[in-house]
Amino acid sequence: MKLLTVFVAVAAALSMGSVSASGLLGDAPKEGSKGNFDLGYVTTSGNTDTTSLNGGFNWVTRVSEPYSMGFTVTGLNNATDDVRSAERYTFAWNNRYDLTDKDFLYGTLDYVNDYFGAYDYQSGLYLGYGRQIFKDDSGHLSLGIAAGYRVNAVFVGEDEKEAVVRGDLDYLYNISETAQFSQKLTAIFGEEVDTYTSESAVTAKLSESLALKAAYLVNHNSVVPVGRDKTDTTLSIGVSYSF
Repeated sequence: MKLLTVFVAVAAALSMGSVSASGLLGDAPKEGSKGNFDLGYVTTSGNTDTTSLNGGFNWVTRVSEPYSMGFTVTGLNNATDDVRSAERYTFAWNNRYDLTDKDFLYGTLDYVNDYFGAYDYQSGLYLGYGRQIFKDDSGHLSLGIAAGYRVNAVFVGEDEKEAVVRGDLDYLYNISETAQFSQKLTAIFGEEVDTYTSESAVTAKLSESLALKAAYLVNHNSVVPVGRDKTDTTLSIGVSYSF
């Protein structure tokens, strides 16, 4: 019953997007669409009963020769002795328009809802310029810089609304034919709050469409309400299904 409750919560989160991730879409296909679904689950019982479930959905499509678009949705839910200890949902809508083989414009709309985080939610809209440093059989690397507007919603008091500058890095390295390392970095510099997000992941293929995935996520806010931590980290291990 606990597993069903947690699974329903994450499933609901994954259906919100129709509700952060790098918006550079360095992995966009030359044509058609591709995506993946990630799922990780841990449970313990005895002196302490714990459950942890995290899920993610990523989809990107080539709309036209210069234009690609993608969605990323994630959900995390932890409970200890039937008491919820973590619950976080994110959504990002990413767009990219290629100007040349190397240069592109990009836009991102994102939303983070963290019931136990520094803010009730953070949401922003960003438009910028990117550069594809390389993309070949070894992997890809893209860099971007954007301007935007963000809302930092506090649990109590007046929400913070600010103009921001955002930097993005999207890197992927093919370790072998069956293993990959990826690194996504985002830095958002605001009038009130600076936010830094890092996601490092390693995947190892089990079959053509199924892989094991280990990921480490760090999210840091330079200014937080009283009683909240500036840095949140999440380590997840699970399976990834590609389609």
